[in-house]
Amino acid sequence: MGIAVLFGILIYLKILIPGETNWTPTYSGKDKIPFGTWILLNSFDDLFPGSTVKVNSESFYERWNKDSSTCNLFIITNDFSPDSLDMDALFRKVKNGSDILIASNRWAKEFTDSLNIKIERVHTNLLDSATTLQNREGKQWGKEYHFTKLIQTSWFELPDTTDAIPLGKGNNHINYVQVPYGRGYFFLHSQPLVFTNYHLLYNDHHYLEEVLTWLPKNDNQTEWDEYYKPFRSESHSPIKVILSLTALRAAYWTLLIGLILYILTNIRRRQRPIPVLPPKANLSLDFVQTIGLLYFNQKNHKDLVKKIFVVFSEQISSKYLIRLEFTPEFYQKLALKSAVSGQIITRIFTRYEVLSAKERVYEDELVQFNALIELFYKESRKASAQSIERNKKTK
Repeated sequence: MGIAVLFGILIYLKILIPGETNWTPTYSGKDKIPFGTWILLNSFDDLFPGSTVKVNSESFYERWNKDSSTCNLFIITNDFSPDSLDMDALFRKVKNGSDILIASNRWAKEFTDSLNIKIERVHTNLLDSATTLQNREGKQWGKEYHFTKLIQTSWFELPDTTDAIPLGKGNNHINYVQVPYGRGYFFLHSQPLVFTNYHLLYNDHHYLEEVLTWLPKNDNQTEWDEYYKPFRSESHSPIKVILSLTALRAAYWTLLIGLILYILTNIRRRQRPIPVLPPKANLSLDFVQTIGLLYFNQKNHKDLVKKIFVVFSEQISSKYLIRLEFTPEFYQKLALKSAVSGQIITRIFTRYEVLSAKERVYEDELVQFNALIELFYKESRKASAQSIERNKKTK
């Protein structure tokens, strides 16, 4: 029981003890920690009366790709390094008449080179230093503001050929400039910490009011950037992690391209090779050739004449439905039905009678007789085709 009471007291004391202050410079308008910018974001209604305040969580390209309106834009960050698409969108926005204030310690070289200004830096982590800040008043420098927990780590160097106008300095180094571009202006500040909650509460807030007086108050929209923050919430999907590292990104694209090539080269269904089979033999033709060779080798031409005539007789009987006779009347009837010359028919039958009566038939006699039979077949097919053509024309 005593242990439980003691444990409860420890929990209660832990609740009463204030937590450790988070000094992380997030520059986020959502954070009330010392180096957040919640106070500044929630003061815009008083600083820019009548202006609609919009918090932007998209990249410049996504936000302004199809938006040509003008606005005041505030970008408070530690490292301002937009990509080429976002930088083009940003410059296009200012060229059309927008005014953009960017406060950052580090800057993309492409950005500063485009505006013809240079950045000087010192490397230090001392936060308990003091910095003297001044804003321009006409042609003179105004009141000095002494900021604690602030050190000047970067400042601007302005070449003689630049169009940039110095508006403020810190420890006698230019830290605030105005750069005209098209119909609008860039306002660049090299000390983003002066815009944070701590310095608005514990240092003189009039300094920041003087900084913001250079921006026009008549724009109907004020945008606050939450995208270019050092600790903005991003997707941590495996793909994003892979694409963020050069080696992993190269391996990922190699794997993807290899997979596509594999699919393209294996798009057809895999199957076993189909064996080449020889065509089936025409056994009837082989039989005829064999019998023909047999008769040719035996030189039995008379028997072959009889077989040729038997086949011829069967075709006449089945096709023309007449009984075979060796008479002139039969020859005339077959000539009418087959449309073959009676002379050819007479020669076939007469020649067969002569060859049948002979004791031996020679090869040339066999060839001549077979030629007469083939001539009959040819003439009868020709006559049949002409008859079919005439019927079609008649219909």
